[in-house]
Order: sequence, then structure tokens, then C-alpha cells
Amino acid sequence: MQNVRQEKLLAMLCEREGWMTSRQLARLLGVSDRTIRSDVDAINKRITPPPIESNVRLGYRMMEDARTGLFAPEKKVPETEIPQTPGARCIYIIQKLLFEARELNLVSLQNQIYVSGYSIDNDIKRIRRMLEPYASLKLVRNRECISLKGDEAGKRRFYRDLLVAEVQDNFLNMNLLANLYKSFDLLAVKDIFVEVLEEYDYSIHESMFLMVLLHAGTSIERMNCAHFVTMENASQGLEDTIEYQISKTFFERVSKRLHLEVQASEVGMFALVIMGKRASSYTNDYVNFNGKWLNTKKLVTEALEGINALFGLDFRSDADLIAGLKIHIHGLIDRVKAKVHMQEVLAEEIKRKYPFVYDMGIYVVELLQDKLEAYIPEAESCYIALHLGGASERIQSVRRYRAVMIIPHNQTFSEMCVRKISDMFRERMEVAGIFSYFEEETASALDPDLILTTFPLEHKLDVPTVAISLFVDSETESSILQALNRLDKKRFQLELTSCIGRLIRREHFHENVGLETPEEIIAMLCGGLEKEGIVEPEFKDIVLKREQMSPTSFVNAFAIPHAFGAFASSSTIAVAMLKNPVRWGNFHVSLVMLFATNEGDERMIKIFFDWVSNVVNHPQELAGLVSSCSYEEFIDRIMA
Repeated sequence: MQNVRQEKLLAMLCEREGWMTSRQLARLLGVSDRTIRSDVDAINKRITPPPIESNVRLGYRMMEDARTGLFAPEKKVPETEIPQTPGARCIYIIQKLLFEARELNLVSLQNQIYVSGYSIDNDIKRIRRMLEPYASLKLVRNRECISLKGDEAGKRRFYRDLLVAEVQDNFLNMNLLANLYKSFDLLAVKDIFVEVLEEYDYSIHESMFLMVLLHAGTSIERMNCAHFVTMENASQGLEDTIEYQISKTFFERVSKRLHLEVQASEVGMFALVIMGKRASSYTNDYVNFNGKWLNTKKLVTEALEGINALFGLDFRSDADLIAGLKIHIHGLIDRVKAKVHMQEVLAEEIKRKYPFVYDMGIYVVELLQDKLEAYIPEAESCYIALHLGGASERIQSVRRYRAVMIIPHNQTFSEMCVRKISDMFRERMEVAGIFSYFEEETASALDPDLILTTFPLEHKLDVPTVAISLFVDSETESSILQALNRLDKKRFQLELTSCIGRLIRREHFHENVGLETPEEIIAMLCGGLEKEGIVEPEFKDIVLKREQMSPTSFVNAFAIPHAFGAFASSSTIAVAMLKNPVRWGNFHVSLVMLFATNEGDERMIKIFFDWVSNVVNHPQELAGLVSSCSYEEFIDRIMA
């Protein structure tokens, strides 16, 4: 079976009647010329008769018989990216069951994502393990169909936890944003902006900096194409603000650097972006679209209300997000009126890495389409997803577990109990509510992670419950600590599935490797990543230099060679299961996992090393992991 890249290669050649060079195909698919040649060779060996004709001078084209037969239009790859790893498939299936269908037909699912029934069966097992901490949820199989059974509150909690795992400390990075803009260097623009901020002694909160830069880049990109934003009925006083002066100085320097025409409306709009939540004092809530006045503040409110109701995430009090979305919607309406489109450079990246955030972006765009009664390009959902993902990361970066306490108010020691527990666990938990009696609806409204009660309590909420003593004895302290550790474990398992489960692809998993030295093994794994265009040739030397500093072997089991720094176009783990143990530093290893990371994926690195530490401390898991196995079995052992 072809991988998704080979399917796309076939689709391109099928649509193009003439020749295409390897360089043209490589540029479209984002890989090297060598990868194209390897893919063509693999396809022609797999399919009889070979469907692709090659010519040293002209390149490649589809054979006519193949074009009208095997690769008829119904065989083309769908626009949405096909999940290629078990972790990505699990997320894909969960998304479908949560938002698109009450049940999925497994035969149809196999055809959609190009995997065997055996792989789907393994994915179902993995999803069931993911659901174990959620007592009210159950994945039910009825012959050739599966469905997710359980109450709505449980499904929302599950979705929220998956989203947390998806965006935690890892949503935006500068290199990702820089890829958006092809007509100028965003990193150079960033340097100009930082320089201006320093001159004015003005600071922007770290969580907002990249979003502000995104707006700057988008403004420059549009002005390069002679498209300018308009500011209708801007409030007086804006030009007297420090943010306006910063924006004006910034654009003056950018215009000199890029020979760009800048209009006053652009300066004013960017000043509002810099202001963040304070911008509401200087902007009009109304915008005219085809003779109809629309309230952008109301549109943002409706969108966030819908996200809270559908996805279980409450952004309604995030003033910075509200201001950012409001300004974005003003620009969006201008683009729809002018019939100009944003670039879709990040669409596939966001769909692949952040499917739940992307879903929220799609939801907002659909809502806006209904309000405007006009088509809005898909690229807008990506930019809205950036706003929502950044807001998700801000929430989770300061989020502690939320506890509800059921404790009699009329007892002398109640206040002391609450204070003692709050102080004892303040780094990990906050008390969201205190009640003298229990009512499911009231407690559920506070979205608790934990219920602490001084008397026996039975309820139907999918929330762990801990019996405590008013005097907060050692048993109470231990019970709360164990409950928090279980919540950590659940969160970690979801992060592991969401992140690491997607990093190990079948094409980078090597069984029965007969090489005999660390240098040979590293060269082989790096060569595979280089062939795919994930790393540059010098990456191997960087990894070997790191090994010379200190071997990356752990006990007599496995090694995790890696580089200090981000050198990969996308984070990937390449795996070698060795035929015979190899001496690696002071140990003999049977498993090698080479980590290549992309800038901004610090959270993935932490999850990976946390998992390594956990495995090393559990001999039984360690023994199972390093024993020879297939790709599917290896993924199962990681996610167990």
C-alpha cells in the first residue's frame, strides 16, 4: 500500500497530462528530488504494469492506460490529510465519533485511511485504553460498526483533555509562522519590531507576542499585493497612544526595508493589535457588509458561546482573544468584500498536528458564513485556529486541577480543613467551590477534576471522588496525593498518545537491523530521515558529536541518540530494533530511538524523556519494549 505522499504523487501525475520533472514534484510535495525518484521506483515495483513512465530529460508522466483505469478520479486522495501513524489514527477516529457520526463503519474506515482491519482493531484497543479513566464513556463495537457511548459531560471532558494534550506548551513557534510568508523574511521583521519595542520601553506579554507578529506579517503580505485594510469610524485619540507611535515607527522602518507603501489605516489597525484587550475602547463594534451592519463583538461572543457549548472550552473571559478575534473578523470581512484570499501555507500543518484546534477554527468560519451569507475560504479557519490555540495554551499554562469540596459549613474545623488542604496542594490544585451538601448539577457547573468529601457520597459524575477527614490526617493527605498523581498519569497518557504516537511512522521503523556499531546505526537512521527531507545531511554529524560528549544509552536496553537543538522540518522518532545487542557506551542495547525535533516542540521532548524515565524504572515494561516485534506491536507497547 502506498503512503499518503505516494498517493498524492500519483494524483498529481494523473491530473497532469504532460511531463513533470522531479524538481517540480519535489517542490509541490515538500521533499527532495531523491525522494521523488525513490517513490516512483517503489510505485512501479508495487503495481503491475508500472503506471509511471520516466525520461531522463523530461521527468515523469502517467501512462495513459493507468490514467483511465487504476487511477480514475474516484481513486484520488481526498483533500484532508490521511492519518499515517497509530496515534494520528486514534485521534482521527475519536474526532469522527465526537463530532461527525454516531457510529463508524469499519470497512469504510479502512478504505478512507488506507489501513488493514488488523490495524483498525489495534487502534480500537488503544482508544479503549485512552477511555479507561472516563468511567461514563465506552467504545462499543457492533459487528462492523463502532460507536462512542456515554453522557455528554463525559464526552466534553474527554475532548477537553485531548485538546490540553494537543496544545500544551507547543502551539506556536516562530519558524512555523515564518513559513506563512513567502514575499519577505518574517524573522527580519520580528527583529525590527523588537528593536522598536525596546526603544519605547514597551513590553508585550510572551503569550501574545507571536499573535501580534502574525498580524504584522499578514498586513505586510497584503500590502505587498496592494490590498489595504480600512478603518471605519475609528475613535478619536488613537493617534495619541504609545501603541500608535510604536506601530507608526515600525511600519516606517519596514517600508524602507521592503520598499512598501503603508497607509494610515494599517498603522491604526496594528496599533489596536498591540493594545490587545484595551483596543475595545478605540474600535467600532459595527462593520458594513453588503449594506448590512454587523456587530463584530456580538459575532465573537456567539462564536465563543458556541465553542463553550460544543467543545466544552470556555474562552469567554479571555479579553485578549476577544480583541484579537474581533480585529481578525474586521479584516476577514474586508477580504471577503474584496474577494481576496489568505495563503493556505499552514493548513496541512495545523490539520496534522492540531486537529482539535483546527476543528474549532472550522466551526467559527461556518458560523461566520451563516451570518455573512457568503463563502469564506478555508485558510481563514487556520488563522482563527491560531488565535484559539494560543488562547488554549494560555489557559493550560496556568491551569491547576480544580477541586470541589463537600464539607459541613457549620462545624468549627471546616475553615481550617479547607485552608490546610489549599495550602498543602496549592501548586497542583485549586479549590473551585465549597458546599455543605452535594448537588450534581451545581458541582458539574464548576467543571471539577476532583471531588473531596467528608461524608460518604455517591453520584453519577465522571469525576474521581476522595473521602477526607476534617482534621486532614496523613491518610487524607496520601489519598489526595494519589488522586492527583492518577490525574497526572491520565494527562500524561493522553499527551503521549496525542504527541509521541504521531512521531513514529512506519517508514522510520526498522526491524532486525544487523549493523554492529553505534556510528553505523546512527548513519542508517539519519539517512532515512534525510531521504524523506526531514533533516539535512549535516544532522548525522551533529548527532554523532552529541554521542561523543556522552553516550545516550540507558541500562542494558536502549539508546536515544539526538541532537542539542532543533534541526528537523518536522519532529520525528526513527526506530531500529537490533538483530543482536550492540555495545553502546557502557551498555549493550537492543533498541535505538533517534529523536529529531522541530523548533517549538519542547513539550514533545519533555513527554518523550518523561516516558523514557518511566520505562527505565519498570523492568517488565522495559523487557517487553526492547524485544523484537513488528511496528504495530511496538506502538502498542509504547501506548500501553
